[in-house]
Amino acid sequence: MYFPSELSLKKFLFVFFKVHGYEAATEVLLKGGGKADLITSAYIIECKKVLTRSHLFEAAGQLTTYLKARPDKLLVIAGLTPVSGMYDAKQAAQRLENVGYSVWFIDELEIFKSFYKRWYELF
Repeated sequence: MYFPSELSLKKFLFVFFKVHGYEAATEVLLKGGGKADLITSAYIIECKKVLTRSHLFEAAGQLTTYLKARPDKLLVIAGLTPVSGMYDAKQAAQRLENVGYSVWFIDELEIFKSFYKRWYELF
C-alpha cells in the first residue's frame, strides 16, 4: 500500500467511507480550534502518512483537542505502518489504545487492503 502524501491517504479514507454509505467530511473546522482530517458519523480521524511513535502522540494530542468539540465521536489515528521504528510505534499504539484511542495501521487491516486493491484498479 502506498500513498504519496498525507492528503492522498485522507482522500482514500474519505472515498472508503463514502463508498460504504457513510457520511464523511474532510478538513472540518471545529469549535474551539483545529481542523479534523476526517469526520464520519462515528469517528474523528486524524491521518498521518506513517504512524511513527512521534506521529502517533502528535495525532493523539490533536484528537484530544477535537474531542472537546465533538464528544460523541470515537477517536481514530490512521496511517501506514513504519518500516523503521515499527516496534516503538506498535508499543505507542498499544498505550494509546489502552486509554481510548483507536489506531488503524491501514496497511495491516484486511478491509482497507481489499478496498485499496479495488480502488486503485478503478482509478
